[in-house]
Amino acid sequence: MKKIVLLILASIFAFAYKIDAYKWQKGDRFYLFLQQNSLPISIYYNLPNEIKRKVRNIQPGSTIFLLKDNNKIKQALFPIDANNQLQIIKKDNKYTTRIVPIFYDVKQKEAKITIDNFLSYDIYKATHLRSLAAKISDIFGDKINFRTLPKGSTLSVLYQTKSRYGKVKDVKVLFASFEIKGKVYNAFLNPYDGRYYDENGRSLKGMFLAAPLRYRKISSYFGRRFHPILHKWRMHDGIDYVNRVGTPIHSVADGIVIYKGWLGGYGKTIKIRHKNGYITLYGHLRSWPRRIYVGKRVRQGDVIGYLGNTGLSTGPHLHFGVMRYGRWINPLKIKRSAKTKLYGRAKKRFLAYIQKFIKENNIALK
Repeated sequence: MKKIVLLILASIFAFAYKIDAYKWQKGDRFYLFLQQNSLPISIYYNLPNEIKRKVRNIQPGSTIFLLKDNNKIKQALFPIDANNQLQIIKKDNKYTTRIVPIFYDVKQKEAKITIDNFLSYDIYKATHLRSLAAKISDIFGDKINFRTLPKGSTLSVLYQTKSRYGKVKDVKVLFASFEIKGKVYNAFLNPYDGRYYDENGRSLKGMFLAAPLRYRKISSYFGRRFHPILHKWRMHDGIDYVNRVGTPIHSVADGIVIYKGWLGGYGKTIKIRHKNGYITLYGHLRSWPRRIYVGKRVRQGDVIGYLGNTGLSTGPHLHFGVMRYGRWINPLKIKRSAKTKLYGRAKKRFLAYIQKFIKENNIALK
């Protein structure tokens, strides 16, 4: 990886090429970018299908680096995921492509914070990282009510930053510990599944989120009801959450997208298969992110769509349904603690990892 970076830099200094940084805009398209910069459109068509899909889903705000000679592009770097980028190189009047790793400056840091004002302010004051407070809130959200967090509560956090060209691109919490009125909540990142557990292998989160969105009200519950459009009694196999059009919809659990498209009265719909026989359905959507496709693996909390009013709908809302082993069940009765502990080999491996982690980082558990 370092050799690739050094080769690029060597060529820059040797020939005094110019580097431009372009910020990818909402609505930008990869093939149009090629045309607008006098690059052959065949670059796009010759990419493998998986890479085509990734360049179609470059996120707005991503930085594209262009190496130019007399305003003609000699090299271009397009980030296609968190760790890799598509490199376009002109050599002997021909353009070739390859996937190369993104080089990050990775640093491990720690902070000890007393909550004197409110969580986000005190964390930012101590670390200058706005995203860290959101991550801490997400990790402990099922255990701690941050609206009533007492002043004087303390947070110890060990985290990792990934920076590129001096700008922090990602923050990963490795360990965090809250002490609130003498009660301690510890959270360790499990590198094997990406979830957070306490020192005994108990998950800090249940398998499901409480709801797939922030909502104003529930307009219809699970059970028989008089349908407002069909004007007859029928089973309502989910819950209707009301909010404004465009409200982000989140996957309530890890899973795989098994359906994306129009589904009868549900309108634009996403279906996701989860562990233990669960399938969730998200209906009446307005739209979905381009990165969502059938076969896509999603994590709990990922945005998979936006609230709309499609299909048989009397107003903007999300129809949220949960099926288990082929039978609709009441989403409000899902046990959020469906997955609360590690067992067997998974637990043994995790406990061995945190013992080593605690020793290497001189952590004194309370």
